[in-house]
Amino acid sequence: MRGRRIEATLGVSMRRPRVRIRRGGAVAACAAVLLGVAGWAVLPPGAPAARPAEAAAVFPALQGPLNVSADEVAVDNAGTALTARGHVRLTYAAGVATANFLRLRRADRTAELTGNVTITDPKGRATGDDITVVFTAGNQISRIAMDGGAGAETQDYALQADHILADRAVGRLTANGHVTLFTAPDLIVNGDKAVYNQGAHYGIVSGHVSASNRAGRMLGQWVEFFQRKQQAVVHGPVTAEVYGATITGAVAHLDFVKSSAVFTGHVLVTRRQGTLTADRVTILYAVRRLIAEGTTHAHFTDLEGGGAP
Repeated sequence: MRGRRIEATLGVSMRRPRVRIRRGGAVAACAAVLLGVAGWAVLPPGAPAARPAEAAAVFPALQGPLNVSADEVAVDNAGTALTARGHVRLTYAAGVATANFLRLRRADRTAELTGNVTITDPKGRATGDDITVVFTAGNQISRIAMDGGAGAETQDYALQADHILADRAVGRLTANGHVTLFTAPDLIVNGDKAVYNQGAHYGIVSGHVSASNRAGRMLGQWVEFFQRKQQAVVHGPVTAEVYGATITGAVAHLDFVKSSAVFTGHVLVTRRQGTLTADRVTILYAVRRLIAEGTTHAHFTDLEGGGAP
């Protein structure tokens, strides 16, 4: 097929591809492959070009085109699976996916992509070494399973982990292993597991949690964050490092709009100048101020220190 411009695989034009249809061991080159309701339809060499209405492939043919282009495409003997290799580009109803390798399975309505995978559409961006996509009847994405350097990005947050499962049907995202969550305005949360409800704009990160922003860093057991309110709650025991002080407590409430943190539950503040215990301690980051409330006790060991709280 060298030197010829071959009509696109699944109705998409591409440069010097090899299209193979395996049937009984024979390899046949063809100009285009269409995925129809009854199976895979093949246009043999020399056949007239398909009309524009027929050139778009559907997976399966219900509504909304799903097209594939690659360096090499092959269909199995049963006509139930398609594989594509090299510079793979998959376009569906609302977006595009690129990868080194692709396997489409008609019965399962799945696309398995491997190698430098990127999926982009109006709902966000997904990346990973291996991604499996489940499509709806209209060739919209229903679920995305990302493995190996997985990443998910939306307008509200960016998430990285070893494994991420995005269930768009229910608006739920789950991540496991070396989780890093970036959320507005400047919060970075690390942990072992994350769950995010997109409808409620509410998420939880658990397991060896570390939450940090430009003002300081907190360690806890788990953290919940409220995207719309721009608030977060770190559940402890909590340990925070703020302006040279170490603060421990049971719970810390963060308000990013007010630039404040409120610690409750046997709060202990330790600095070079001494220690302070209180029922409640509020940190006002903008003015670098500490306010202790409730039963309070202070013990000073160095009155020459001065400086920020």
